[in-house]
Amino acid sequence: MLSFEVTQALLSVETVYHVRHPRAEDVVYTVRGVLMSATPKFHLVEGENGRELGVLSGNFLKTKYEVSDGTRPLANIVFPAVAFKKTLTLAMGEEVFEIDGGVFRGIFRAEREGELLLEIAKVLSIRDTFAIQIREELPFQVGLLSAVAIHSRFYEMV
Repeated sequence: MLSFEVTQALLSVETVYHVRHPRAEDVVYTVRGVLMSATPKFHLVEGENGRELGVLSGNFLKTKYEVSDGTRPLANIVFPAVAFKKTLTLAMGEEVFEIDGGVFRGIFRAEREGELLLEIAKVLSIRDTFAIQIREELPFQVGLLSAVAIHSRFYEMV
């Protein structure tokens, strides 16, 4: 399993997330939001300003997102327009995962035949942080950008 922490940067003009390995200082990846856009769009890059590795694009209502590697779609994420629980549907090719993050829990798990493929867990922290576990067979972009989509949909005030 690959392990990452995705943390929203404070006091930046655009929406920025730093991706690190757990308890490490070095930024492995950065996710940058597009400023002044009617729909959410984020770019995943190596380090702080390296080459682009992925794109997350959403609709105006933040209910549908597409994760791509910049050239081809990797996954689709759909959130209900109205929900009492934090739920989502993650589709990767022919596989579809109905994920229930609960009302307060904030732990989103995708499993295949009882085996964990992806876990995104909201960490109790001063800054919005998510602990991510991604099975190596999944594109890491799906896990990292799914955390950004979850944050955008459920935890941002705008």
